[in-house]
Amino acid sequence: MINIKKLQLFYITKNKYSTLDGEEFYHCIKVLRKKETDKIFFTDGCGNLFSSTIKKINKNSCELDNIEKIKSIQKKSKIEVAVSIIKSQNRLEWMVEKLSEIGICEISFILSENCEKKNLKYNRLKKKTISALKQCNSLFLTQIKELVTLEDYLKKTSKIKNKFFGDINSNNIFNKPTNKDKSILLIGPEGDFSKKEKDLIFKNKFKNISLGSSILRTETAAVVGGFMLRNL
Repeated sequence: MINIKKLQLFYITKNKYSTLDGEEFYHCIKVLRKKETDKIFFTDGCGNLFSSTIKKINKNSCELDNIEKIKSIQKKSKIEVAVSIIKSQNRLEWMVEKLSEIGICEISFILSENCEKKNLKYNRLKKKTISALKQCNSLFLTQIKELVTLEDYLKKTSKIKNKFFGDINSNNIFNKPTNKDKSILLIGPEGDFSKKEKDLIFKNKFKNISLGSSILRTETAAVVGGFMLRNL
């Protein structure tokens, strides 16, 4: 039986399994010095592990052959962290990396009243999720969702039962979900959600929970809360 944790794992987008290119190509050929006929392992980030051999090395890519799916697993927990966008790109990338490392399935970014930033650099965030996948030898790639307003985001959660949001004024703790449905944790901006926004969040049946007695930065709260929810 193959021990995934001991493999040098690469990432290839689903259904593009015959080619290794971009940064994955550079790491494989230029850094690790892999040669033609060498065996490599890769994942598509959807729970699948593949083995293959390097058939031909080109200038900016290599062709793969003998591609075989050797393992396929289902995600045990479906957790989404929805967080108000923060100003610092470095802190934003750190948060995405750590949420990916602890196994959060999806990260959604929210525009709320006290947000200081209005756009995202998706490509840089995607690179962080791939880096985390490889660091942890995970078969699942954390998905980065598009930036939406709080109101529009809440509309999308109407059918989800396990919904929480971090609240410094709450003494409530996480309840272990009674079903295997998706769970959501909503984290506000540095200046917190406005009263109007909190009323809207409660109206959409989110439960306010405590993330501890300390006042946390947005990105820290997201990682702490995500870890707590992940380990219920």
